Amino acid sequence: MTTAELEEQVNQLRRRLTEEGVWVLTGNWGGKGGIARYKGRWLVVMDRNLPTAWKLRLLQTVAECLQAERTDDAGAPDDSAR
Repeated sequence: MTTAELEEQVNQLRRRLTEEGVWVLTGNWGGKGGIARYKGRWLVVMDRNLPTAWKLRLLQTVAECLQAERTDDAGAPDDSAR
């Protein structure tokens, strides 16, 4: 997969997560990145110089966390989220 394709995936996933209420912050963070919950919302912090594959993995991790929150213990979709 080329860097351009990875960057496109990052941009698409970032847009989707932002629409779902995730805060995605990009800036000079000393080469670091991470995810957290802040005031009940997911927060993704990414240094703009992180490798694209790392950015993609951070965003994928948050997407997985959101999906897990939408399912109940039995694995069925949570109807209360609708």
